[in-house]
Amino acid sequence: MKDLATQEQFIELRAQGMSFAAIAERLGVAKSTLITWSKDNKYEIGNLRQIHIEAIREKYRMGAERKVEMFAKQLDTVENELARRDMATVPTERLFDLLIKLTRELNLTTAPLSFTERPKEFLLEDMTPLATWEA
Repeated sequence: MKDLATQEQFIELRAQGMSFAAIAERLGVAKSTLITWSKDNKYEIGNLRQIHIEAIREKYRMGAERKVEMFAKQLDTVENELARRDMATVPTERLFDLLIKLTRELNLTTAPLSFTERPKEFLLEDMTPLATWEA
């Protein structure tokens, strides 16, 4: 059996989305062993994958807060331009369309992160759902 450090490396690589074949080659572990480890550590891999997704969103500044900032700035610009415009001109209609679209985008929210806890033990008579929570 491989050491704990190798299993932890597997969990990290799998959470990053690396294939079983690539991990097997990198770590020198049989794919069948990796599949077993994946089943045994599915909650840890899933939770770590959520953390990686959050890091990617932050890296590309597309988190909810950044989106709100971006759309709020554009909304301010459009509102300021509308305040200066004569309402009888055609381009004003286009600005109102943009105002509506930006307002909708500003109100949208991104999907929350979802973490799952490993069940303590499985009993057939106790078919309660897994504990989940949102970050």
